[in-house]
Amino acid sequence: MEPRLADKKHNLGRMEQFVRDIFRAEKRTDLILFPELITTGYECGKEFFGLAEAFPDGESLRLMSRLAKEFNTHILFGFAERDQAMEGVLYNSVALIDSDGQPLGVYRKVHLFGEEALVFRPGCSYPLFRTRIGNIGIFICWDTLFPEVARIYAIQGADLLAVATNWEDPYASQWDFMTSARAFDNTLHLAAANRIGKDKTLSFFGHSRILNPLGGVIRSLDEAKEGFASAELNLAETRRLRVEYWTQLKDRRPDTYALLSQSYLPPGA
Repeated sequence: MEPRLADKKHNLGRMEQFVRDIFRAEKRTDLILFPELITTGYECGKEFFGLAEAFPDGESLRLMSRLAKEFNTHILFGFAERDQAMEGVLYNSVALIDSDGQPLGVYRKVHLFGEEALVFRPGCSYPLFRTRIGNIGIFICWDTLFPEVARIYAIQGADLLAVATNWEDPYASQWDFMTSARAFDNTLHLAAANRIGKDKTLSFFGHSRILNPLGGVIRSLDEAKEGFASAELNLAETRRLRVEYWTQLKDRRPDTYALLSQSYLPPGA
């Protein structure tokens, strides 16, 4: 999808149209995944304070809840979240709506990138959402670069990794590699939605993709034009693969991993 910068009305209209188009084509859809900050666009700066919404009562949340209930599907989408308890605090978040139209919760982006930190506060947890279609671990854009995030979800019992992103040009090949690596590292299906178009200074290339538990592409959108890709996933494939050969999670040695919690030292330090 190509959102218009700071035009929430237009973007919500496009999101609704996408949901309806998807169900005309794929009537058995259980989960729809939209990109990061899809209700607003990415380079909004201080405008985010006027565009942000509180969970679970914001405008976009009400619309997506209505559509999820109408079509009996789960919907994940990125938005700017306003903290209800702390004035002036915003998060870069993804909301999950269940097939009854109930907002299940939000994931707040932990690893902020660049100027995001001037507007958003980082999240500090990795909630696993247990739904009727499986256990879903959500992360956002720059989080994908950190293997620890996907691994935390894997050891909690995730069935599916869902990534909402605004990954920009010219890093398409790195994006493809990282998403495949996160699926392969953890023997999990991974669905990733990236936007297209341009904001003020950044442009975005798409490459939304659905991957199998060995990082292979099931379906992908590799052109910079609007559209959607769909696939039917057998989540039991993870259990089969982990028994047959890919036993890295069972063979982990967390008793040797204490150094992972220490501060980074540059090479040669």
